[in-house]
Amino acid sequence: MKAKVILVVDDDADLQSREESFVMSVSSKASFFRDPLFPFHIDRYTIGRGESIPSHTHEFIELVYVLKGHARHEMAGHGYVLNSGDIFVLEPNVYHSYHGAEDEDTIVYNVLFDSDLLRRELEVLLQMTHFVHFFYFLPFLRKNASFVPHQSLDESQKRNIEGHLQAILDEYQEQREGYRLVVKTRWIECLVWLSRYLQPQAAHSPAVSNDRERIEPARQFIEQHYHQNIALAQISRLCGMSVSSFTAQFKEAVGKSFLDYKQELQIRHACELLAETDRKVLDIAYEAGFNDISFFNKTFRKHMGISPREYRSRR
Repeated sequence: MKAKVILVVDDDADLQSREESFVMSVSSKASFFRDPLFPFHIDRYTIGRGESIPSHTHEFIELVYVLKGHARHEMAGHGYVLNSGDIFVLEPNVYHSYHGAEDEDTIVYNVLFDSDLLRRELEVLLQMTHFVHFFYFLPFLRKNASFVPHQSLDESQKRNIEGHLQAILDEYQEQREGYRLVVKTRWIECLVWLSRYLQPQAAHSPAVSNDRERIEPARQFIEQHYHQNIALAQISRLCGMSVSSFTAQFKEAVGKSFLDYKQELQIRHACELLAETDRKVLDIAYEAGFNDISFFNKTFRKHMGISPREYRSRR
């Protein structure tokens, strides 16, 4: 017997229901994640022939892989057809919808997760240029003229990714002892394979129309990951620019250098922790992305004019 799927478009929308294989709700993280300490969910479901799934959004990251069939997908004001082997990522708060093909069902894998799931592993993953390109830069390009709907895998790549996704799904559903560790490990491996597969395709991504479009995704990426070890050379490469060109364009667009902008975000976060918590200054320095307490103190004084301890005592 099939379970009923409830799709929640937003708080004011009517509930839409259909007979399907799992429960889907896009209203909150709590709707999917069994354990807030393990923010992950995976399922495989079918978009029926001619079926419409209304526009909806969610609070987490969603990766969609088309296993079989074809369906029309609408997102960011664009509509296009998804086919077997297509894969894409949706960042939180992006509205999208589906309309099933008239001649066949469409089967997709949905992987839903929060960035907190990979908090420790991000330090390594963010050093992989094409991982960053796929998960952070391509989603941004959907918001401007350089629209990138999805990436496509070849037959051998499809077999590998499908094997990983099905293994993860089996572990997630059966919940045998240690399944969280297996799921997380296989998911990280899946991300690494995707980064390798998408590497040749990155070179063929649409060219952005101006330097502003090159800089803006970099700025947003820094805002999200200022506490990580982000190298200027890596960001420049992601933008398709030399270090010198990126440095000049970033300062012109943002009004300050890459390093000053990153440090400003780090110190702002440190100030919040100093004012709102009783945590040790050393712990706060590490969370803000500083591995050297002396350098943290020096940088803090440069931006704030006083030491971290003096700042805390004045709050």
